[in-house]
Amino acid sequence: MIKTVRTVLNKFDRIDKNEIRKFSLIKATFLKYLLVRFTIIKFGTAKLRKPNQNRNFLAIFSSLLPDMDLRNRISSFAELGSLFPGLIKSDLMDQAFSANNWFTRSETARALNSWSSLLTADNLTRWTDLYPIPAVPPVRNILVITAGNIPLVGFHDFLSVLISGHRFIGKLSSRDDQLLTLLAKELIRMEPLFADQIQLQNFAISPDAVIATGSNNSSRYFQMEYGHVPHIIRKNRSSAAILDGSETDEELDNLAADILEYYGLGCRSVSHLFLPAGYSPGNLVEPLISFNQIDPCEPFNDNLRYQRARLAMLNTPFIDARQVLLIESEMLHSPIGVVHYSFYDDLSVLLSHLKAQDTEIQCLVGHKSANPNLIPFGSAQKPELWDYADNIDTLDFIINL
Repeated sequence: MIKTVRTVLNKFDRIDKNEIRKFSLIKATFLKYLLVRFTIIKFGTAKLRKPNQNRNFLAIFSSLLPDMDLRNRISSFAELGSLFPGLIKSDLMDQAFSANNWFTRSETARALNSWSSLLTADNLTRWTDLYPIPAVPPVRNILVITAGNIPLVGFHDFLSVLISGHRFIGKLSSRDDQLLTLLAKELIRMEPLFADQIQLQNFAISPDAVIATGSNNSSRYFQMEYGHVPHIIRKNRSSAAILDGSETDEELDNLAADILEYYGLGCRSVSHLFLPAGYSPGNLVEPLISFNQIDPCEPFNDNLRYQRARLAMLNTPFIDARQVLLIESEMLHSPIGVVHYSFYDDLSVLLSHLKAQDTEIQCLVGHKSANPNLIPFGSAQKPELWDYADNIDTLDFIINL
């Protein structure tokens, strides 16, 4: 089979561009599809990155044929999303855990299920209809530097770049490179034209724009390295919840999920509780102890043991809710395994204070009656496609390059 394909390629190598134009569009499209698919299956996407015969041949056809339009891209991602439930039952979980032992089966499945519910044709269309996305835009090279704190934390950037028709150059965190690489291969398998729009290893291409996520320290490096090109550089952020004392048992159970899902590692994980004066933080203990939707995680348990010992040595009072420790503190951000709480007397004063700290807050959980910007209890880890990290519209940034 390989010998036959090489023979065909050798013949086409002697045909100039004008002769290739004699082929009908349908024949050319079909042939390109077969050759790209064959190359990917036999050699992997890396083969398409090299200036070989296959690449030269396909490059000629690429200049003659239309690229994927927005409708094709939406259809491809919707099909990818439909595969996620099956991936949960595969050895994908073990691969993810072997690369990062924070990525337990429960949290990897949580991420896949979340994205599966978002990647539907209707939802993707509703999202992209909010923007004037060209059907076939001039392709830009977007370098995306991902974080690795929770499974698939960089998938939204991956989706935003590709759904808008641009090239994703991914510099993946070593802590979360298994999942996105596998999903990229699945996407290319379903639609081989994505092969030229996804690069996970070759960073020699000069980027037209950069999207980088990291810590406050790494953001300074990103600014120095990529400040000369259009960029989005994300720093550390925390999330908080505002209680008013009227919360139902169900809402407190949902708040436990906002705190404990992904072991509190996400920027959308609630790490601070604002309680009305006189409220007993002990009301939160039972919901936190009862939350059983995460698998045992040794690194998380190590952090809990460390924090218990540290606080005991410092004689710092804390409330032990078994899966998390509650400490009274004014600090927004808390260590792993710890949630801070503080009291407020006047809600309007608190909201004004939080507005001044807007650059440090990812999202606020609470009753919308208190403030329309608050999101419901239990939704911190369930953002929509149009809920953007750091409140920076990623898709708008990309399409306006």
